[in-house]
Amino acid sequence: RILFTIYNQTSIPMKKLFLMAVVFAMACSACFAQADYQIWEVIYIKPKLDKVDLLRKGLAAHNKKYHPASGPYKVGVSSIITGPNSGEYVWVMGPITWGKLDGAPGEGEHNIDWEKNINPNCESIGETMYWRGVKEVSYDAPGSSSFRKNRMRASRVFPDQVPRYTEQMKKVVEVYKQKKYAASFSMATREGFSSAPRPNVVTFTSFDKWAYWDNE
Repeated sequence: RILFTIYNQTSIPMKKLFLMAVVFAMACSACFAQADYQIWEVIYIKPKLDKVDLLRKGLAAHNKKYHPASGPYKVGVSSIITGPNSGEYVWVMGPITWGKLDGAPGEGEHNIDWEKNINPNCESIGETMYWRGVKEVSYDAPGSSSFRKNRMRASRVFPDQVPRYTEQMKKVVEVYKQKKYAASFSMATREGFSSAPRPNVVTFTSFDKWAYWDNE
């Protein structure tokens, strides 16, 4: 099972998404310097069609108030512009570690603000997910820190085949390096806590211009 999503990091004027930089980007090898691993907390948000502006303002105000512009609790929000979740937003906190997650904004005023200024403007809010970056699968294209678009490929891989899949993605990274592509490439695996048959591996291609896809 494979899903394709393109999301644009410019749609909401909030703290810059690192995932994939969101977004996402997860391809940035420097983010692994402080720990042996990094995870991201990810939530998909579907706005009410008549409340999109209020949702954007609520998210911007919430993130500014409770999530510093740097450090483990920084947040970025991207809009999804193609794929199964088109029209939704993806909220991403991190990169972070499990230990740091214990100190993340949560109960009290943080949750009250979310329930008051965000929930009423949402058609639905997806489950909270955690994704771990695979630091061995990471290529940063020159100038990638300014890239604001990402293509996400989500796959359901048999759990015992994830190491094999990872080895194949390492080969992809080598091609990117040898070809010196003007796009970055990275990978993350989903942490546990869910028995549902959902995608458990994602790869990200971070790029600057749509024209990149004109290349063979």
